[in-house]
Amino acid sequence: MFSSRKDILTLIARLIIGGIFIYAGWVKVTDMPTTIEWFASMGISPLWTYVAAYAEFIGGIFIVAGFYSQVAAGILGVVMLVAIYKSRAMGLEGFMPPLAVLAALVMILGNGAGSCSLGRCLPEKFRD
Repeated sequence: MFSSRKDILTLIARLIIGGIFIYAGWVKVTDMPTTIEWFASMGISPLWTYVAAYAEFIGGIFIVAGFYSQVAAGILGVVMLVAIYKSRAMGLEGFMPPLAVLAALVMILGNGAGSCSLGRCLPEKFRD
């Protein structure tokens, strides 16, 4: 299952980053009226609020499972770039957390999900 230390570290990174997105997405999805109000204060429409919230939740699940993790990381990277841009007025406190998560997503984009992933159960053409 684990062929190298890199696979173990990639799995740990996936669990942490995916878990962050699952939690953050779940908080947004389960209280959508508050989320819409909060996003509206940053000039984000309700449609894009739904897109971002569900992208975080579902994308986090995909990253944890190692299923199309690079696609999920790419989509979530775009969400984080918007978060960095929208939170820039808050200074370091605002944009450092999404920047840190973006850096982790870049790592997943470069390495894929590793050998311990749901994606490894798929035929070669569907793997990261």
